[in-house]
Amino acid sequence: MGPVALIYLLYRKTVFVAFAAVLAMFILSGCGAAPSGGEVGSGAKKVATYEGGEVTEGEVVEGVERLSAQSAASTGQAAPKVEPGSPEFDAAKAQVMPQLLTQDIALSYAEEHGITVSDEEIQTEVDKTKQAVADQAEQQGQPGEPEQLFQDALKQFGFTEEAFRQEIRTGLTVQKVQEEVAGGDDPTEEEVRAYYDENKETQFTQPEQRCLRHILFNKDQEDLANDVKGELEDGGDFAALAKEHSQDPSNKDKAGDLGCVPKGQFVPEFDDAAFGAKEGELLGPVETEFGYHLIEVTDIKPEGETPFEEVAPQIEEQIKAEQQAGEFQTWVQDELKKRNVKYLPGYDPNAPAETPPGAAPEGAAPEEAPPAPEGEQPQE
Repeated sequence: MGPVALIYLLYRKTVFVAFAAVLAMFILSGCGAAPSGGEVGSGAKKVATYEGGEVTEGEVVEGVERLSAQSAASTGQAAPKVEPGSPEFDAAKAQVMPQLLTQDIALSYAEEHGITVSDEEIQTEVDKTKQAVADQAEQQGQPGEPEQLFQDALKQFGFTEEAFRQEIRTGLTVQKVQEEVAGGDDPTEEEVRAYYDENKETQFTQPEQRCLRHILFNKDQEDLANDVKGELEDGGDFAALAKEHSQDPSNKDKAGDLGCVPKGQFVPEFDDAAFGAKEGELLGPVETEFGYHLIEVTDIKPEGETPFEEVAPQIEEQIKAEQQAGEFQTWVQDELKKRNVKYLPGYDPNAPAETPPGAAPEGAAPEEAPPAPEGEQPQE
């Protein structure tokens, strides 16, 4: 996973933390549909309305484009163009509408009840994101300056920093609303222990890890890499030589330390060399797309279970978050009913799939779809 994929995950964690579980279970009931408004010609057209707000067609299109970018970022592929009216667009729209409704309902509630997010809270999340992107890049052998890595990831993901900050503001606002309307009780010790026992193998068993340090040389420095290796074999100080020669700015001043990581965190050539070595072994020069590496395996941590006492607080938080998400789901559904949400046809995420205008039922000739009245809005 590269920095782009990572920023996608961080975005999901930050922005949708308050309602990610809701989207998986989201069921809208008792919401009336509106007569057809035809193909949407303006991004300002209202495709769903409720007491206190609305969802526009422009928001849906933007959401579909963002969802496509997120999916592409998570796989490292280029985002495909999703055309309105295509089956791909309709499928994405069915995911985006519940997201937009949940978000907008929560934002309306926040505005009505004076729930806000400070600039300091947003800056804290931005700083965490920058450091996490840099840490992930370093683990993959793709070091760089945190700020530049962050900006590169934003660009590839289709964000400006201003837009990303706004997404964080939105996400934290929704999170605060969830915490207010769905408090949730703390799980019992028995519930925490049961969760640990049921998920011990999949979540709480740590794979073997290698603790590593390296010195990175440019692609035209293979001879220098061999010379430095000779110095190390003669008793040279790894930290001093890393500081003098390494081209990895993220750890050259930290003795080239890469931490302890499981297999699969680095590019294949680096990974294979590191996990094929013995403890204390000096490897290289190992050639990768980044240059030549001298690698030292400083420690090998065998596979083992994480003790219950160490992860109990984390499990407690997870169970509480899941319970809270369920309560939030119920709250959202109640708000939708209370606020009398209405949709244009094709925008209700729970409505059965409709035959597109002009499409022929099986065995019949296509009919021309009637034009929509100008300026028509959603209605029951």
